[in-house]
Amino acid sequence: MKLPQTGGCLCGQIRYEITEEPKLVYTCHCTDCQHLTSSAFSPDSAFRLITGEPRLTQSIADSGG
Repeated sequence: MKLPQTGGCLCGQIRYEITEEPKLVYTCHCTDCQHLTSSAFSPDSAFRLITGEPRLTQSIADSGG
């Protein structure tokens, strides 16, 4: 894996960088897992927010869920 890797949200307001290879390929983004591990990424020192400020949003799917 070539590092650092950068990414961001769909709207482009949030950009981030990771500087270490993931410990696992699977990463859960649910809030329960984020609270248990302190983030969706681990370790914290390998994740850097470049721009933007994360905020909680909710949307309703076409199914109503």
